[in-house]
Formats: sequence, structure tokens, C-alpha cells
Amino acid sequence: MSADLERRIARLEAIEAVRYAFHRYFHAIDNNNIDLLINEVFTKDAVLVISNYPPGSGQNLLLDTEEKIRAVYGPIKADGHRHNASNTSVWVNDDITEAKVTSFFVTTIAWGNQGGMYEGTFVPMGDGTWKAKRWLVSSQWGWRLTDTEYKLPAPYLYEPPSVGTEMGGYQPK
Repeated sequence: MSADLERRIARLEAIEAVRYAFHRYFHAIDNNNIDLLINEVFTKDAVLVISNYPPGSGQNLLLDTEEKIRAVYGPIKADGHRHNASNTSVWVNDDITEAKVTSFFVTTIAWGNQGGMYEGTFVPMGDGTWKAKRWLVSSQWGWRLTDTEYKLPAPYLYEPPSVGTEMGGYQPK
């Protein structure tokens, strides 16, 4: 096999590994599995930025320690939202040491929707997996059902997404 073909295959494998890690983010937060998020999605020295947080404040929240990440993501219950990503792009640099990800997202919540953009920088872990070293969440739009007594029938978004699945709502390893 030529060196060029080996490099191209390595880049394709990296793209798939990054895509896998990116979607584990959704599996982790939608199932409230903070340990999966910390251990399999983010590097130990990851830096997360959540723009305009709290919503409407115009401030950016910086999460640069595991404790800060747990404080924000830990309370997210697995009973009220589902994430969907679209238009996801993964770019891997020539020496396969870094990947950039951009993706639109929509979060469906029992009381509304919100959407925005994810941007991340992923790095290889040396074992074929990749993790996010930098993560930006930019929530750009949304709507809510407020001032209404509308109640959604169970189990619409009240059960974790793992209910009724064969793999517990997670990707296979």
C-alpha cells in the first residue's frame, strides 16, 4: 500500500472517530451520563465556552475544569430534551493531530425548541479515539411554551431516550 493511501485511510479513520466522539456528546447529555461526557468526550484539560449564558445575559460562560463542567452539565435531566445535529463538518489537518468540527443543532424540549451551533477542536488520544479539547456551544435561537397550561401526554420527552432501546440509548463501543 502506498504512503499516500495509508495517509488518506488514516484521515478517514480520524474523521469517523471524531464524528463518533461528537455524537457521544449527545448520548451523554441526553441520558444524563456525566461520567461518559467527562471520560469519553472531553480531554482532561478541555475548555468549554457557552455563549450568551445564562440565556439573554450576553456573557460567555467559561468551563475550564472538570468541576465546572459537572456543575453545568450534571443537573441536566434525561427526561426533557433530545439533541439533533445537522450539517456537521469534520476537518482533519494534514498531519492528523487535530480536527475541527462545526455543526448546527436543535434541542427539542418538552416546552419548546432551541438551536445553534457547536464548534470543537478534537485531538487523538493515541488509542484510535479522539476527544474534544475545546468546545463552543452557541445557542442562537429558540422558543418556549410559556404562560400556558398545556401539558404533554406521557411519555413524550419525559422518559430518557434509552427507554425501549436495545443498546440503552448509546452507541456501541
